[in-house]
Amino acid sequence: MAPTMVLRQLEYLSALAKERHFGRAAAACHVSQPALSVAIRKLEAELGVELVHRDRRYDDLTPQGRELLSWARQALASVDGLSAEAARLSGELGGRLRLGVIPTALPAVAEIAAPLLAANPAIDLEVRSLSSIEIGAQLDSFGIDAGITYLDNEPLGRLLAQPVYRERYVFLTAEGTATESIPWRDLDGVSLCLLTPEMQNRRIVDAALRESGATARARIETASISALLAFARAGWSSVVSDTWLDLYGVPAGMRAVPLVEPDLSYTVGIVTRETELVPPAVKALLDSVAAQAG
Repeated sequence: MAPTMVLRQLEYLSALAKERHFGRAAAACHVSQPALSVAIRKLEAELGVELVHRDRRYDDLTPQGRELLSWARQALASVDGLSAEAARLSGELGGRLRLGVIPTALPAVAEIAAPLLAANPAIDLEVRSLSSIEIGAQLDSFGIDAGITYLDNEPLGRLLAQPVYRERYVFLTAEGTATESIPWRDLDGVSLCLLTPEMQNRRIVDAALRESGATARARIETASISALLAFARAGWSSVVSDTWLDLYGVPAGMRAVPLVEPDLSYTVGIVTRETELVPPAVKALLDSVAAQAG
């Protein structure tokens, strides 16, 4: 069994699991559909197990296929890491860094990654907008190399974490508001524009409201920070992170009032797999962030 052929077969299996369609998987791997199908059958014969349920079209991986998929993805990630480490040792760090980022941290990614990209012209960055749960799953399946998410609000599982910044929460309201701060309980009955319930930032806001005994009405819900701030520019009140306002500015005609009682802050940082073999681009990102903090 030639090593290059084994890797190609594993790549095809990973693509098939992702695309759930022989034609799309073949297109993603830049081969014909018959070639991909034959390679998968050869892999099944070599491993001695059926990997794919087949009817008239692709159905799903078999239980054995799903078990072996994790090994296939780990093997492919190890080969990518080997190539990247060899390039680093020869004097140039390169490759593609796949970064999963919670939507609320997307505005900060450019500042976080800029020093890394400036220092390493051969590194390409791929940013994917993912929920915190998806980031954990994608790290586990080697779908991404690192993630940026909240570190101290919900369990991370078996991941290593490096803090990047802390965010606090402000009430974005009409400019005429005179108070210097506002308790969360004072949002009781207020109509707000908020992020959607599946987003961790929204769960933080909901928990703070419950803790203070307030019930606010989510009159507008959106999964987009830019859309939320657009509604704020149109005069809608909201609860937002101070980090977003540092990057986007306070919308005209609005005022950002710190929320207190409780005075909340949460850490956002980089999460990686718990492994001794850290991909070189990931290590370079962690070192770059540590240098900025120092």
